[in-house]
Amino acid sequence: MKDFTKDMIGIFGSKTRCEILEMLREGYDHPDDLAEDLELTRQAVDKHLKVLHEWGMVERNAVFPPEGRPKIVYEMTKAGKRLMNTMDKLAERYKSTMIERAEYEIEELDIKLATGELSEKIYKKKVKEIKDRWNYPELKGLEER
Repeated sequence: MKDFTKDMIGIFGSKTRCEILEMLREGYDHPDDLAEDLELTRQAVDKHLKVLHEWGMVERNAVFPPEGRPKIVYEMTKAGKRLMNTMDKLAERYKSTMIERAEYEIEELDIKLATGELSEKIYKKKVKEIKDRWNYPELKGLEER
Protein backbone atom coordinates (compact mmCIF):
# COMPACT_ATOMS: atom_id res chain seq x y z
CA MET A 1 0.00 0.00 0.00
CA LYS A 2 1.31 3.44 -0.89
CA ASP A 3 2.22 5.89 1.87
CA PHE A 4 -0.29 8.42 0.58
CA THR A 5 -3.04 5.79 0.80
CA LYS A 6 -2.02 4.93 4.35
CA ASP A 7 -2.09 8.60 5.31
CA MET A 8 -5.51 9.05 3.74
CA ILE A 9 -6.88 6.02 5.55
CA GLY A 10 -5.57 7.66 8.73
CA ILE A 11 -7.87 10.62 8.05
CA PHE A 12 -10.86 8.27 8.10
CA GLY A 13 -9.39 6.29 10.99
CA SER A 14 -10.59 8.93 13.41
CA LYS A 15 -14.23 8.48 14.39
CA THR A 16 -14.42 12.15 15.34
CA ARG A 17 -13.13 13.32 11.95
CA CYS A 18 -15.65 11.06 10.24
CA GLU A 19 -18.44 12.50 12.37
CA ILE A 20 -17.33 16.03 11.53
CA LEU A 21 -17.26 15.18 7.83
CA GLU A 22 -20.74 13.66 8.04
CA MET A 23 -22.05 16.79 9.72
CA LEU A 24 -20.36 19.06 7.16
CA ARG A 25 -21.61 16.90 4.28
CA GLU A 26 -25.07 18.23 5.12
CA GLY A 27 -23.98 21.86 5.03
CA TYR A 28 -21.66 24.36 6.66
CA ASP A 29 -21.18 24.73 10.36
CA HIS A 30 -19.35 26.75 12.96
CA PRO A 31 -16.71 24.97 15.10
CA ASP A 32 -18.58 25.89 18.31
CA ASP A 33 -21.70 24.13 17.02
CA LEU A 34 -19.70 21.09 15.97
CA ALA A 35 -18.04 20.96 19.39
CA GLU A 36 -21.39 21.18 21.15
CA ASP A 37 -23.03 18.50 18.98
CA LEU A 38 -20.04 16.17 19.38
CA GLU A 39 -19.61 16.97 23.07
CA LEU A 40 -15.99 17.93 22.52
CA THR A 41 -13.92 20.98 23.32
CA ARG A 42 -13.59 23.65 20.70
CA GLN A 43 -9.84 23.03 20.68
CA ALA A 44 -10.34 19.35 19.81
CA VAL A 45 -12.68 20.24 16.96
CA ASP A 46 -10.23 22.88 15.71
CA LYS A 47 -7.42 20.28 15.57
CA HIS A 48 -9.57 17.93 13.49
CA LEU A 49 -10.72 20.74 11.21
CA LYS A 50 -7.10 21.78 10.67
CA VAL A 51 -6.18 18.28 9.49
CA LEU A 52 -9.24 18.09 7.24
CA HIS A 53 -8.47 21.54 5.84
CA GLU A 54 -4.85 20.60 5.13
CA TRP A 55 -6.10 17.56 3.20
CA GLY A 56 -8.49 19.70 1.16
CA MET A 57 -11.54 17.98 2.60
CA VAL A 58 -13.05 21.13 4.10
CA GLU A 59 -12.79 24.82 3.44
CA ARG A 60 -13.24 27.87 5.62
CA ASN A 61 -15.57 30.69 4.77
CA ALA A 62 -16.47 33.90 6.53
CA VAL A 63 -20.11 34.64 7.27
CA PHE A 64 -20.97 38.27 7.97
CA PRO A 65 -23.98 38.53 10.27
CA PRO A 66 -25.92 41.83 10.25
CA GLU A 67 -24.56 42.63 13.70
CA GLY A 68 -21.37 41.57 15.36
CA ARG A 69 -18.15 40.10 14.11
CA PRO A 70 -17.77 37.82 11.10
CA LYS A 71 -17.85 34.10 11.86
CA ILE A 72 -15.67 31.46 10.28
CA VAL A 73 -17.66 28.42 9.18
CA TYR A 74 -16.53 25.21 7.56
CA GLU A 75 -18.00 23.18 4.74
CA MET A 76 -16.90 20.19 2.73
CA THR A 77 -15.17 20.79 -0.55
CA LYS A 78 -16.42 19.16 -3.74
CA ALA A 79 -13.32 16.98 -3.68
CA GLY A 80 -14.08 15.99 -0.09
CA LYS A 81 -17.66 15.06 -0.97
CA ARG A 82 -16.47 13.05 -3.97
CA LEU A 83 -13.91 11.22 -1.86
CA MET A 84 -16.47 10.41 0.84
CA ASN A 85 -18.96 9.16 -1.75
CA THR A 86 -16.25 7.01 -3.32
CA MET A 87 -15.24 5.63 0.08
CA ASP A 88 -18.90 4.84 0.87
CA LYS A 89 -19.29 2.99 -2.43
CA LEU A 90 -16.03 1.12 -1.95
CA ALA A 91 -17.02 0.07 1.57
CA GLU A 92 -20.45 -1.09 0.37
CA ARG A 93 -18.85 -3.12 -2.41
CA TYR A 94 -16.47 -4.73 0.08
CA LYS A 95 -19.33 -5.43 2.48
CA SER A 96 -21.33 -7.09 -0.31
CA THR A 97 -18.33 -9.26 -1.14
CA MET A 98 -17.98 -10.31 2.49
CA ILE A 99 -21.70 -11.07 2.79
CA GLU A 100 -21.50 -13.21 -0.36
CA ARG A 101 -18.51 -15.02 1.11
CA ALA A 102 -20.33 -15.69 4.37
CA GLU A 103 -23.44 -16.86 2.52
CA TYR A 104 -21.25 -19.20 0.46
CA GLU A 105 -19.70 -20.63 3.63
CA ILE A 106 -23.19 -21.20 5.06
CA GLU A 107 -24.31 -22.87 1.82
CA GLU A 108 -21.31 -25.18 2.06
CA LEU A 109 -22.38 -26.08 5.58
CA ASP A 110 -25.93 -26.67 4.31
CA ILE A 111 -24.58 -29.23 1.86
CA LYS A 112 -22.54 -30.95 4.56
CA LEU A 113 -25.58 -31.06 6.83
CA ALA A 114 -27.77 -32.46 4.04
CA THR A 115 -25.21 -35.16 3.17
CA GLY A 116 -24.72 -36.10 6.80
CA GLU A 117 -21.12 -34.87 7.02
CA LEU A 118 -22.12 -32.57 9.90
CA SER A 119 -24.44 -33.04 12.82
CA GLU A 120 -27.14 -30.41 13.35
CA LYS A 121 -25.42 -29.29 16.54
CA ILE A 122 -22.08 -28.65 14.82
CA TYR A 123 -23.88 -27.05 11.85
CA LYS A 124 -25.66 -24.53 14.10
CA LYS A 125 -22.42 -23.80 15.95
CA LYS A 126 -20.50 -23.13 12.71
CA VAL A 127 -23.29 -20.99 11.23
CA LYS A 128 -23.34 -18.92 14.44
CA GLU A 129 -19.54 -18.54 14.24
CA ILE A 130 -19.80 -17.27 10.65
CA LYS A 131 -22.54 -14.78 11.54
CA ASP A 132 -20.62 -13.56 14.58
CA ARG A 133 -17.36 -13.26 12.62
CA TRP A 134 -18.84 -11.12 9.85
CA ASN A 135 -21.34 -9.37 12.14
CA TYR A 136 -23.49 -7.92 9.34
CA PRO A 137 -27.19 -7.40 10.08
CA GLU A 138 -27.97 -8.94 6.68
CA LEU A 139 -26.57 -12.24 7.92
CA LYS A 140 -28.29 -12.12 11.29
CA GLY A 141 -31.64 -12.48 9.53
CA LEU A 142 -30.67 -15.71 7.80
CA GLU A 143 -32.50 -18.61 9.34
CA GLU A 144 -30.63 -21.77 10.10
CA ARG A 145 -31.90 -24.30 7.63
